[in-house]
Amino acid sequence: MIFRRAETREIDTIAEIIASASSRLGAAGVDQWQRGYPNRGSVERDVEAKVGRVLTLDSGEIVAYGALIYTGEPAYNDLTGGEWLSKGEYAVIHRLCVASGHIGQGYSRCFMLHVQAEASENVASMRIDTHPENKIMQSLISSLGYTYCGDVVIESRRLAYEKWLNE
Repeated sequence: MIFRRAETREIDTIAEIIASASSRLGAAGVDQWQRGYPNRGSVERDVEAKVGRVLTLDSGEIVAYGALIYTGEPAYNDLTGGEWLSKGEYAVIHRLCVASGHIGQGYSRCFMLHVQAEASENVASMRIDTHPENKIMQSLISSLGYTYCGDVVIESRRLAYEKWLNE
């Protein structure tokens, strides 16, 4: 497994992975990623900003993608129903998805562990959010030790979580 920054030449492949993940969410009845976001433009911006990350097989095939962001998430300023664990700088993971042919093989967990390791060199905590109906992501987040902190609005209601990275 190789974890690294996404490259411009991979934008089309990543956009296809996101489109497939969006379709899977819709088929499962989850109203997340069903309004045209994220899309190819999202990936282009991630790559340009150097926040896009990929997990690849040794062959170079991309099995997971996400954006690791250190500049915060504006929606997180309006947390309701709880409070964040930390008050300082944090990293955010957005747009985590796994390629269709690799679902259920542990790549999302592997990706998150790599993201957390990278982020722990720069900030004390990591934040993430997901749709209330996205039980698969909720399970992953909980299994990695994230704490539910409240709700935020990104398109619609999202469950917001945080984890201290160096505990």
